[in-house]
Amino acid sequence: MAEPVTLFANREFLQQYGERVRTACAAHGRELDTVVAPEAGQRLEDSRVGQITVATFNGYWEADAQFTRQFFGILLRAPQLQWLHVPNAGVDHPVFSMLLERGVVLTTSAGANAVPVAQSVMAAVLGFARGLPQWFDAKRRKRWQPLGEQRRDLAGQTMVIVGLGAIGQEVARLAKACGLRVVAVRTQCKPAPNADEVVSLEELDAVLPKADWLVLTCPLTERTRGLVGRARLDRLPRHAHVINVSRGAVLDENALVNALQQGTIAGAYLDVFAEEPLPVESPLWDLENVILSPHDAAGALGNRQRVSALFLENLERWLRGEELKNRVR
Repeated sequence: MAEPVTLFANREFLQQYGERVRTACAAHGRELDTVVAPEAGQRLEDSRVGQITVATFNGYWEADAQFTRQFFGILLRAPQLQWLHVPNAGVDHPVFSMLLERGVVLTTSAGANAVPVAQSVMAAVLGFARGLPQWFDAKRRKRWQPLGEQRRDLAGQTMVIVGLGAIGQEVARLAKACGLRVVAVRTQCKPAPNADEVVSLEELDAVLPKADWLVLTCPLTERTRGLVGRARLDRLPRHAHVINVSRGAVLDENALVNALQQGTIAGAYLDVFAEEPLPVESPLWDLENVILSPHDAAGALGNRQRVSALFLENLERWLRGEELKNRVR
């Protein structure tokens, strides 16, 4: 029999899918050995760390910072690790680069949370468009304050989406259903479903003046770090809203605060920030034209099942020696 597969995973995953993984391994003549990720503060023996060949985590990195640091630390101590599957789409964390440099295969769960993130984006768009923040404020003050016809119709407005991965594509689909015109900004300027216009990243400045909604769904790379700063915010119309569900470093937070305070843009929905958790002294907390979520736009009951399904499909591919889905190059 071939060498065993030693799987390192959190307890929830192993309880729910352990037998399925064992069956898949057995079908390819491989025994399964499992290593349960220890609780925060507990230590895993070096001898067990040295046996790990495959790792997956189907929870949320942000849910428990101490557990996450410990999980990453174990991976960095695992000399036999061959493949890691992560629950997120972004791979900008330094640990991932370190593992890739070691030759570890890295696969992501890109697309697993696209639907809930896109729905969070559209919830903000609809909330701003229909005046939910004003209604909530009027309710707190116990004021009967109709907004009437001052709200603009969504149909015919333009949404500029920067990044057309799984999340960007789903945002585009929902935006079209609401009657918006969609301009997609992507690295490769080629047609895309639900996009009325596609431009390259170099053409971003040209499309900003016609953006009613600027939605950032791009990964954090050297090209996108600081992508939207003061100069680009100044190119937006005064009635425009900025939505960021990518990474905090894509958007210049200080420049955004200034634009919001000065009224050069109408509002913003932010799920990601330069520093997380967002410091209590940040002006963003007190701005009435801002909706904040604590890096929570992706939260949904079905995410863990979708992440696990991707890992299990890739496990079959890995056991057969085939190309893996969502492999990071």
